[in-house]
Amino acid sequence: MLSDENLERYARQAIMPEIGEDGQERLLASRMLVVGAGGLGSPVLFYLAATGVGRLTVMDGESVELSNLNRQILHTTASIGSRKVAQAAAAVAALNPGIEVTPLATRVEDDNVDDLLAAHDVVIDCSDNVDTRYRIGDAAHRTGTPLVFGGAVRSEGQLSVFHSGPGGAAGTPCYRCVFPDMPDARQAPGCSEAGILGPVTGVIGTLQALAAVRLILGLGGAQTGKLVLFDGRQGSFMEISTSRRDGCGCCGG
Repeated sequence: MLSDENLERYARQAIMPEIGEDGQERLLASRMLVVGAGGLGSPVLFYLAATGVGRLTVMDGESVELSNLNRQILHTTASIGSRKVAQAAAAVAALNPGIEVTPLATRVEDDNVDDLLAAHDVVIDCSDNVDTRYRIGDAAHRTGTPLVFGGAVRSEGQLSVFHSGPGGAAGTPCYRCVFPDMPDARQAPGCSEAGILGPVTGVIGTLQALAAVRLILGLGGAQTGKLVLFDGRQGSFMEISTSRRDGCGCCGG
């Protein structure tokens, strides 16, 4: 049962028929892993905390730099040089002290990824590292953990939800089905090489947070089997259907 404080804090959500107090309690009981506390992770963490996701784990091994601040709105000029996860935890706690935040100043590795994902209800990939993305994608399939993927560079963004593996959606593709070949730096340049328009990360990160909340609440039906592309120059969206791939190196297709 929601406390009086929670009834007031989440009143604008709990009065919605499709959420109600039961839905808010499910959010408060949920556990989400956010990998990356940068441009995408900033809006993800702010909105998950504001929405009332009860337990958040944030992973990032980097420190705040001045060049981050055009898009990484969790951080401030005063936090330059500090650990991103420490600043993220402080910002989230200031917004909503009633939730539990665990900062991990480390990277996702082969020896910790399965345990990390299995301990959470949803993983949100806000990383900017290709190896990390594939490591998370493969582990999400092995553990059956729903994965909310987001990416942004220049003025373009991508969003997709994967839930293959044990307990997942039947026939749904895994991450490698949609992105079979690991790109090199020329094919998929990072923000430091190609640039990034700050609000684009805000759009994609906000959509990631919404997708994660929808997964917990069961709103809107299936989210898998599609890839959403955002064009920030035109302010337009395009949706592409995705499917399992024969011979996939992760799920077998």
